[in-house]
Amino acid sequence: MRKAYITGTSSGIGKALAERFLENGDAVVGIARRESISHENYMHIKLDLSDLDAVERFSFSFDGDFSEVILINNAGWLGEVKPVGALENKSIARLNAINVSAPCMLMNSFIKHGESYKGLKTIVNISSGAAQYPIESWAGYCASKAALDMFSRVIKEEHPDISVMSIAPGVVDTEMQQAIRAVPENDFKDSARFHEMHKKGELNSSENVAKQIVSLIDHKENAPNTVFSLREL
Repeated sequence: MRKAYITGTSSGIGKALAERFLENGDAVVGIARRESISHENYMHIKLDLSDLDAVERFSFSFDGDFSEVILINNAGWLGEVKPVGALENKSIARLNAINVSAPCMLMNSFIKHGESYKGLKTIVNISSGAAQYPIESWAGYCASKAALDMFSRVIKEEHPDISVMSIAPGVVDTEMQQAIRAVPENDFKDSARFHEMHKKGELNSSENVAKQIVSLIDHKENAPNTVFSLREL
């Protein structure tokens, strides 16, 4: 049996990942503000990732007969979708707390608390294609995901005994996509493209993405690099 810590399990990819692990007979600790899963092997931790004092107090347990302990930083926030100069500074700070500081702090704690653990240790970060190229009105989101990718690369250099993957899942039908489509076109020039992808049914499902990610955790040799997109597979 494995143990998976997953952030953002209330919906979308995080919930689908949790359900996938539970179906496989693994134990899951869900970290989110809302609880939406009921299962004997599921434990929910209510945590707001923008509250960095609370994130600092969070601790990982490596006790138990687990063959592998996994951390999946899935939770993220798109932030304000507006050009730089029209953003609220407090919004930028909150976005970086959720998308950068919290997952980096969790990875740091995971490695620290698991130092004496002899089983497999795996970290998966849910990144984005937006980390690789600029998207107008997404400056904060693009930069935050790029930071997560680089943090993952450094961990791989420092801790070769830990499996690290920072994965861009592609365009997935989640609450974030709904939020993107709700942004007025005058704030987001690329709005029409996202509406068109949704209309044509081109969005991947959270369940399919979760299946692919869990398969990569099962077969780490299939990961092309530390940072990659599911579209490369």
